[in-house]
Amino acid sequence: MKITTPGNSLLLVLTVGLLLWNGAIGFPPAIAEPAPERTAAGSISVSGSSAIRVQPDRVVLLLGVESFARTPSSAQNQNARQSRAVIAAVRALNIPERDIATANFTIQPRYENYSRNDISGYGANSTIGITLRDVNQLGIVLVAALEAGATTVDGIGFSITNLRELRDQARAQAVQAALEKASGMASAANMAVGSVNHISEDWGRSYFGSWQGNRQWSNYQNVVQDLAAEGAITLEDGSISLGQIVVQAQVSLTAELVTPK
Repeated sequence: MKITTPGNSLLLVLTVGLLLWNGAIGFPPAIAEPAPERTAAGSISVSGSSAIRVQPDRVVLLLGVESFARTPSSAQNQNARQSRAVIAAVRALNIPERDIATANFTIQPRYENYSRNDISGYGANSTIGITLRDVNQLGIVLVAALEAGATTVDGIGFSITNLRELRDQARAQAVQAALEKASGMASAANMAVGSVNHISEDWGRSYFGSWQGNRQWSNYQNVVQDLAAEGAITLEDGSISLGQIVVQAQVSLTAELVTPK
């Protein structure tokens, strides 16, 4: 028969108490190890571009008026009469006075024999600038001005009133294109793109949808006009085909290359 002594009973009670206490409060939970951090492993530099095509909503028309007379005063007076007739014809088409202006005026001698300084008369030339806020009026205004006395078409410029908004939109699209390109290149190399360190916009010479003779001209940046096949304004059933203005943006950026998680 097993004999239980008072000492053994006390030890048994303490052991059972400790077991019950541990069961009530539980053991401390295991601490999860932190996920490995991505480490920088170099950088990547890419470019991105975007183009938005829109119809022009404003036209600037430059018309020349040329006159010839025997004396400077006669040439000037004749040119003034022709210019007034052109302006009156344009005003009759409900073009506001504020949108019509004389942009240039010159008088130069014409020589019958330049070496002997024989002057045959004087040529007076003026340029009338007309802003059309309705592009559909271009054809009728052009015809009316030429019939009233304008002798040359010196330039036709197309533009858009919300150019800044479209530039911002094109720029944002270009940045997104650059980021997508960087991500694709990094993924192909089993890397990932981290934070962007540098972004710059690439400026270059381009054209703004102006026309002179048979070619486009201007130095506006990030805006291009799509014209017909020959690059000139075309007539279709008596109307003028305006083409489209292309608002462009191109950016370059540099970002960190990091190891994937």
